[in-house]
Amino acid sequence: MTDSIPAPLVEVLLPGAQSSLQDLGRKGYQSLGIAEAGAMDTYSLVLANRLLNNPDGAACLEITLMGPKLRFLRDVFFALAGADLSANLAGRLLLPGTVHEAKKGDVLAFGARRKGMRGYLAVPGGFYARPVLGSLSTYIYAGFGGLQGRALIKGDRLSGRADPKPQLKLEELPAGLTLPADGPRLLRVIMGPHEERFSKAGIEAFLGGAYEVTSHSNRMGYRLKGPRIEHLDGPIVVSEATPLGAVQVPGGGHPVLLLRERGVTGGYTKIACIITPDIDLIGQTTFGGEIRFKAVDLAQAHQAERERWQAMNAWRPAAETKV
Repeated sequence: MTDSIPAPLVEVLLPGAQSSLQDLGRKGYQSLGIAEAGAMDTYSLVLANRLLNNPDGAACLEITLMGPKLRFLRDVFFALAGADLSANLAGRLLLPGTVHEAKKGDVLAFGARRKGMRGYLAVPGGFYARPVLGSLSTYIYAGFGGLQGRALIKGDRLSGRADPKPQLKLEELPAGLTLPADGPRLLRVIMGPHEERFSKAGIEAFLGGAYEVTSHSNRMGYRLKGPRIEHLDGPIVVSEATPLGAVQVPGGGHPVLLLRERGVTGGYTKIACIITPDIDLIGQTTFGGEIRFKAVDLAQAHQAERERWQAMNAWRPAAETKV
């Protein structure tokens, strides 16, 4: 027995560069060759959901760099978080970290990028899609999940999972929770698992150099250019699992950051792994952006993750998920 599709909330007039439904990803299937996909900036997705009292993992529209043009088909509340892509509703400029009310027929459009790379649009209850392996996320490079396994196209219609006009206070995120301005990103890493396969000079180059995000970057991974990282015993290891946030170093010596839709196994050396809170920073780093690395230990990584969720929970605890 299949569930019926709710009435549509939004019609896509223009799709933008890459707009797709994402949630917190499908966990636990890497052994089957399936990466988790999900939001490139999970923190911003959760913030958008909490603005509407949604469950943290409700599906949002992830909007990349150049946003879509959307017509609302019903009166509805919506929230924006993450990148500032010059959103405007019926000609009125909207800032990320805010809740707004759209009337039937209103058009939401996006303009020039002002900061960040990816914005998140949430509606009450989250957007509707049929789950695949427990997630609504679009796995673009595998072609499943979300809306027919792809980014939005002109003419798509999106539905919500709840009353579009719940009892809700229109409010803003505290300033400390909004996305920081563009600038050099310092990514904290735990060294390994193949640290011993790099020379001392190679490790010093990795931790001391500035790297630039190239245009050959996407949801699978970010390719960087900068100081060459020297191997001791060559770049090839026995093929093994590739964790989210691994810093892979192929033979050319330039790092590749493995992200949400990475290949789940690989045989190149991995010099380090980016800690969980800083993976979200990558998703907001634009082409040409500067990245540096800093080594931390596991205790520091755990503390950084606790602190960011404590800050969010101090503003608004997670909503209870109804089963």
